Amino acid sequence: MPPSLNWRRLGTYPNLVTLLRPICTGPFVWLCVQAESASAAWARVGAVGLFGLIAATDLLDGWLARRLQQVSRLGRWLDHFCDVGFILTALGFFVTRAVVPWWLPVAIAWAFSLYVVQSWCWRSAARPLPSLLGSRLGHVGGVLYFAAVGLVTVQWCTGRALLPAPGLQGVFMLLALLAFVSGGEHLMQVMRHRLQINPEAPTARMPTQSDCSAP
Repeated sequence: MPPSLNWRRLGTYPNLVTLLRPICTGPFVWLCVQAESASAAWARVGAVGLFGLIAATDLLDGWLARRLQQVSRLGRWLDHFCDVGFILTALGFFVTRAVVPWWLPVAIAWAFSLYVVQSWCWRSAARPLPSLLGSRLGHVGGVLYFAAVGLVTVQWCTGRALLPAPGLQGVFMLLALLAFVSGGEHLMQVMRHRLQINPEAPTARMPTQSDCSAP
């Protein structure tokens, strides 16, 4: 196994905190299902509380990684996939209950998929596991997607509309638009890389990057 993957770093404290998100995703959905019963107040409280825990792990793992100097490419990949896995699973559940439109998780999945493709295209030939590229728009989107899941969870569990229906639909549309624009940005970068276009030297080829079209 290539040493650059360094799978032993999976057991670092930040990564263990990150792994709490996929571990808690199933129980979160189960609690949301149980919360449909009028007598299951415990499930509604549990679902909101578990969402708070999941959101807290997203803040804590990055802080721990910097504090303990355990930042790694593997940790970033793990963090992003756990984030998107929870967000898409939670939104997917609410889609089945006609609370969230189907096109919102689809737009988020589209943006994240192209983000991964872009990062893979720009990987170093010496590093089989590429570093995820920084994306300010993607970071803002990730925070807002988490916030949207929290908003819908609270409304679902309390039965109170924190936003009127038109306002909530407007939020969903803005988030989908953000995901679409973010995905389009990543797609343009992938296309530019495949065409070997360098903004500073249009005909130059980046010597340290592997070709996206390579098998």
